[in-house]
Amino acid sequence: MDRSSITSRERGGAILWTILAIALIAGGYYGYKALVFYRANVAPAVAEVSKIANAVKSVMPSYTVTREPGEIASQLQSVLRITPPDGYEGAFGLAFEALGNKLLQVVALAPKGVPASQIFEGGNNEIRFNPGRHTIFLAAIAERGDPDEMRESIAKLVSGHAASAPLTPTFIEAGGRRVAAYVGTAQNYGATNRMVFVFLDDGRLLHAVGPADGFDDAALERTLAAIVAAHPANALLYAHISPASVAKAAADPCGIPGLPGDFEIVVVSVYKGSTPLDIAIDKSGHDVTREDVVVGVTPRPVVLLLMGYDPIVWNVGQTADANIAGVLAPGYHRQAVIGLPKAVPLVTYSSEGGPNACRYFRAESANDSAAARRVRELFGQDIGTFMNRKAGVHFTVGEVSGEPSYSPDTTLASVALPGNVMPGGQRGIDRLVKEKAIRPATEEEVSAWIEGAARRKGLPVAEYRRNMEWRLGRNRVYVALTDFDLPAGLAGADARTFIIPPGTSRPGGPQGHCTFLAMEGYQCYGTGCS
Repeated sequence: MDRSSITSRERGGAILWTILAIALIAGGYYGYKALVFYRANVAPAVAEVSKIANAVKSVMPSYTVTREPGEIASQLQSVLRITPPDGYEGAFGLAFEALGNKLLQVVALAPKGVPASQIFEGGNNEIRFNPGRHTIFLAAIAERGDPDEMRESIAKLVSGHAASAPLTPTFIEAGGRRVAAYVGTAQNYGATNRMVFVFLDDGRLLHAVGPADGFDDAALERTLAAIVAAHPANALLYAHISPASVAKAAADPCGIPGLPGDFEIVVVSVYKGSTPLDIAIDKSGHDVTREDVVVGVTPRPVVLLLMGYDPIVWNVGQTADANIAGVLAPGYHRQAVIGLPKAVPLVTYSSEGGPNACRYFRAESANDSAAARRVRELFGQDIGTFMNRKAGVHFTVGEVSGEPSYSPDTTLASVALPGNVMPGGQRGIDRLVKEKAIRPATEEEVSAWIEGAARRKGLPVAEYRRNMEWRLGRNRVYVALTDFDLPAGLAGADARTFIIPPGTSRPGGPQGHCTFLAMEGYQCYGTGCS
């Protein structure tokens, strides 16, 4: 690629794409917000271009531009895995890079023999993006495109929310498949142009534009047939995204129904709480902790978004002047909220709710874009306050004066697992010991199984013990005394080993990563057998 020698007209094209890249990189959309720019009548003043460029100079990545058709064809192969359609060749190729990573690559194709300067040109106080009487193609790939943001941007294009006119979803027959396309028209330099957008997963895009009365449909069909052959399984290539796919906060079943029109979202995000609790609130086997939050006077009602990973009991207190509009507590493991009156709207969910559950999300920092986007989907607005560290014994929301109160409506006892539900992990093991379903194994019992299994395999006892040593550590081996079901959460470092005497069945329930040593026949079952 030629990094140093770009003609004035080449600079015009490069400036156009620089503006596009500025929009997508600074905005974090990596390709799709840029579509809006060249859907409109692209004629910004050079002074405005300079102002924008200077404003983002510190964050602008390096870019390379080429007009070499062979090099552009190679770029098209890397972008869409296809070659230029018959009768077309590369007009220019552009790649933006930062820290050695390619952020965006754009390839432009024009009919053979048509100078690129007739279509992409920087001139007197304007930058021209004008196909004229020709049909042209652009292919782009955003290496760091976010799928959710991509779908949101497509839906906005279809609805017309982010452009001068909406696009119409349609299907184009090509390569024996029905390709999902989005078609529209725009006025450019006194001419009516037809535009076609086709999206692929992983941040890929094909855009075709040409005169409405002379659009090269045959070239488009050839191009799409090549894309179909290269991408036989691709969700966005064969299915449309409708405007309804942009989540509406009022309709999202994972939000809080009935919220007032005016409120601030306050996020408190921790991996686990600060105070250990000697209870179980789910079957995960993870230790339960408590985290304290106190709400005082705030300018507007607040919605508390309490985010955790491990099981947490959120203890929420409030002063007399507090105004809590609602509480949402999502977690990877179960989250419970105590201290609030039942009149306060409360929604909790975790990944343990199964495949139909609301999806878990947690903001790792104030700049977590994925979590921020999910908040906008749920509430229709951005996060107002983000906290992941506290200055004292509790997280403080607003101005707190005096002692907070805690409602008895929901207590610690009411959120703990009922006595008839087996807790997970070591708590479940302890209960099985207490119920005399199992007991800790003795060294003699472990050695007896090792010796028998070694004889069966024809191995030295010491060698076989070394092979099994990591499963036979202290306080990890138990003897089954009766039939029982294992608790959940016995995986990884929490896995246990069970000796099964003759006449006793292997335990039921979730097996996790547990190991089972049958005394009858000295067999080994489960994880870690050798």
